[in-house]
Amino acid sequence: MGVGVKPQGMGMFGTFLKAQESSQTLVLAHAGIGDHGALEVARFIASNTKLLRLDLTGNGISATGVAHLAGALRQNIALESLVLRHNRLGEGGAVGFQTLCRAVRSNEVLQHLDLRHNNLSGALGAACIGELLVGNAVLTHIELSWNPLDPAGGQVLLDHLKQNTTLFDCQLTGCGIAEETLLEIAQVLRRNRVARGANMQAGPYLLSLEHGGAAKGLASSPPGLGRTWHGDYGEDRGADGDPAPGLTSSGHPSGMVVSSSRTEELRNRLTDWRFARIRRGEDAPDVQELLELLNKGQAKLEEEVVGVENLRIHLQCLTRGFQDRVLRYQSDVDIKQALLLDFQREKQELGAIQQRASDDLALQREAWEQAHELAVAVRRRSEAEEVASNADLANVLRDKSACETRLRELTAKLEHQEAENKQLREKATSLRQGVVVLQSNSLATLQGG
Repeated sequence: MGVGVKPQGMGMFGTFLKAQESSQTLVLAHAGIGDHGALEVARFIASNTKLLRLDLTGNGISATGVAHLAGALRQNIALESLVLRHNRLGEGGAVGFQTLCRAVRSNEVLQHLDLRHNNLSGALGAACIGELLVGNAVLTHIELSWNPLDPAGGQVLLDHLKQNTTLFDCQLTGCGIAEETLLEIAQVLRRNRVARGANMQAGPYLLSLEHGGAAKGLASSPPGLGRTWHGDYGEDRGADGDPAPGLTSSGHPSGMVVSSSRTEELRNRLTDWRFARIRRGEDAPDVQELLELLNKGQAKLEEEVVGVENLRIHLQCLTRGFQDRVLRYQSDVDIKQALLLDFQREKQELGAIQQRASDDLALQREAWEQAHELAVAVRRRSEAEEVASNADLANVLRDKSACETRLRELTAKLEHQEAENKQLREKATSLRQGVVVLQSNSLATLQGG
């Protein structure tokens, strides 16, 4: 289907799905259904016993939508092929994809799973797929191309594949897996094919759909191999119910080989029959009509042969161009891998430089912390000494003030004492003078007497 079904049209979409309940194949490629549409599809396939092939290519389904599909796979007992390529299963966390892998692991009918272009990356994505393969005994074909599993993821996938005995084909183009790992995976797959009696080249999964809905005549071949999807033969019949060219009345391919020699033989036989009827006097318009139809059929066959040859040439050109692009891309990948290795080495060198710088910084930080602690101790000691000095200075100032007061008192007393001494000296002088006068008078008296 090329019609985009948006979430707001889910009611009409549900009606469309209900109309497909008896179909063996449902193709919703690039229909734009998203996670909401995936929920509707999950409800549709959960109990459906007719659907054998489901194609959800390019619908923007993320981990949320695939979780809905996983729930339906646990209940479905008929679906053989599930195509989920070009979606976003690797986005939105690993829980949704892990849920899908667990559901496929326990599913007993699914034989083909297409997960190309889903951004499944690294060892984690590979581990989920590997656990699926270890526990599943039915799946024969899985397509993982163009998911960046990388060398580590490839090794994880190989380790799990060695425990699987039923997988015949695993497509890993563009996954970035090492060449040695791819070779070992190919050997494991070939071992499985040989063990199952299917010693043939790996190839795409071919689903067989028979008229009437049930698959027939497949029990003698291994599941998923030698099974061709012929479509519903009921659609290939004409308006009168006759089988389509190349088919028997039962709808199966005819064993007759169409070729120019065979057509010429029929043309000669019809011509002989026409002449024989004319010789008997009978009309032969039906023979002439058959000859005309045969000539038209041969002309159409020749046109188709030319078309097929042109298509083959076109496909060869496309294949050659694709191979050239693959070689060119491989060369680019090799160059980028070499650059990546250089970048990794440079990263390691820069990491070593950063580590040394970090160690130097740690030493400098430790030295700074020690210096800081010493400075804090010195400051505290200085502050304590300053406080003590201030206290001593305060005491000295108090002593100075007391000394100054005492000095003033003593100075005042000295001045007062000096004043008293002056008075005493004056008195002493007066007394001395009086004594001298008295002595003089006494001497005079004595002399006069």
